[in-house]
Amino acid sequence: MKEGAFNFRLTQLMSITILSRLEGNTLLIRGEGVIDREVIGDKFQRLRVYLKELEKFKNISWREFPSSLENQWKVFHGLQLSIQIVIDVGNHILAAIGESQIEDYTDIIDKLGERNIISAEFAQSIRGMVGLRNILIHEYSSIDLNKVYDVLQNKLDDFYKFIEYIEDYLNKKIEKQNY
Repeated sequence: MKEGAFNFRLTQLMSITILSRLEGNTLLIRGEGVIDREVIGDKFQRLRVYLKELEKFKNISWREFPSSLENQWKVFHGLQLSIQIVIDVGNHILAAIGESQIEDYTDIIDKLGERNIISAEFAQSIRGMVGLRNILIHEYSSIDLNKVYDVLQNKLDDFYKFIEYIEDYLNKKIEKQNY
């Protein structure tokens, strides 16, 4: 066994020992890694706050939206932060279960679907979030206000569905771990 592999295995064994002493906020998944429910819970708490703020902008008419740069920026930033939480939570879980075939953020959404953490159909329907996030952050092209407005009006529920999928997945892992 190479020294690096030995050190990794030793670290893994030490982590298992330490985790056995932690209370219920941590899940050990098949000896591969750790899902920290507290971290995910904190992220979901922030996501719910962001979504509540975004909901306030749903009453803005399409005619008003393009004329208010202030409102656009608030919506852009709220969506960016919300999408980043989806990416971060997905990445955290995939890392814990040993998924290493991630090359970009879209892969995170795809792998969540492939691993049945979220449904494959739902993964397909939300994978465009990553592209929107990239545009909002880097302005790869001019931001399509129609698309942003459509997401604001019609797609915020996808974030709540994501929360449900992840919470269901984690609860099933806890039930399985307790048997």
